[in-house]
Amino acid sequence: MNKCCELQSSSDCTIYPVRENKSERLEALYLFDIIDTDSEPSLDRIVTMAARLFQAPISFVSLVEKERQWLKAKPDSRASETARALSFFAHAYEFVEQGPMVVCDASRDPRFQDHPLVTGDMGIRFYVGAPLRTRAGLAFGSLCVIDTVPRQCPSQDLIDNLADLAFLIVEQLELRAAMNAKRDDTERELRRSLLEKETLLQEVHHRVKNNLQIVSSLLKLQGDSLTDRSAAAALRESQQRVLSMAMIHERLYAGKQMAEVEFDDYARALVHELVYSYAGRKGNVTGRLLPPSIRLNIGQAIPCGLILNELVTNALKYAYPDGRDGEVLVELHETPAGRIRLAVSDRGQGLPPDFDWNNTKSLGLRIVDVLAKQLGGTLTIESGQRTTFILDFPRADVKMANRNN
Repeated sequence: MNKCCELQSSSDCTIYPVRENKSERLEALYLFDIIDTDSEPSLDRIVTMAARLFQAPISFVSLVEKERQWLKAKPDSRASETARALSFFAHAYEFVEQGPMVVCDASRDPRFQDHPLVTGDMGIRFYVGAPLRTRAGLAFGSLCVIDTVPRQCPSQDLIDNLADLAFLIVEQLELRAAMNAKRDDTERELRRSLLEKETLLQEVHHRVKNNLQIVSSLLKLQGDSLTDRSAAAALRESQQRVLSMAMIHERLYAGKQMAEVEFDDYARALVHELVYSYAGRKGNVTGRLLPPSIRLNIGQAIPCGLILNELVTNALKYAYPDGRDGEVLVELHETPAGRIRLAVSDRGQGLPPDFDWNNTKSLGLRIVDVLAKQLGGTLTIESGQRTTFILDFPRADVKMANRNN
């Protein structure tokens, strides 16, 4: 194991006084976002170059926080730290601020001869530390070269070369900080723009919902004023179609997702509204849903909601005549193939013997046919103990829906 990884704080060590931290220095250090990070090849190469330059066994980058020294870019990839007071850099801070610090024999240097890293197992003798300084002159760490045997003091050229390597490290860190700042600015701008668009879209859904509710109210008023029952019923059905669309926009306005709807919740509310409108007062027909949690984008939710409205309305109107009791069952799920399957069934009187789906005169069923084709789906009918209308269509993601719209 490289000895630089044996640097540890100890409660038995003498803690040497160090200068107070400058808040500006700590702010500069944290701006680089380098503390407690993984090994980085670019920094490792520079540290390796420093060790080769001095032919020294130990080299690393020392970063000094408020309470600790953290070692970066060591030959050993494991993290290592010491108490700040044990750092040569922190202890000789006032000298390092001026330039590289050179200790040729720490056992004979009055500043360090009693230091735990000199007298202990680490046995530091030779030390050269080139400060890492920001453009504002704030020293936040050092590029260190260490040996456990005394040496002759290195030449000035060698010391200058170490200072140049330290400068390269600072340049790398400042470039990364600038890129991070630009990225953060871009992310903030994107978040701001997204929030504006979400707010605008939310307002659009709100206004569309209000306008549709106004149209629905006008249709209701018009229907209430008619004495012709068939005409009033037609207006009521048109009113319900408008309401089914308004309910989609209401959920988009109230929800967190601006482009998708929790369709199972919507289906439950729509069926409840329809059952109450057509049979709820008598209480003879109930609606039951078996939907799992399914989200649909707005491009599919509106036509699918209109189809559900027509199929449930058709069952409520015709399946149980003369006040018969019954149930309308709605099933909704996604198949393993990624298709949505919506089934509306009843145990009522069944379809007329001459029923021809392709030549129906029912406005509601013609609407269903058009909307099913719009969804790229198919509509099938099963007759037996139950009459079941089955809509099957491929799920579309939000991006595809946006392109189609």
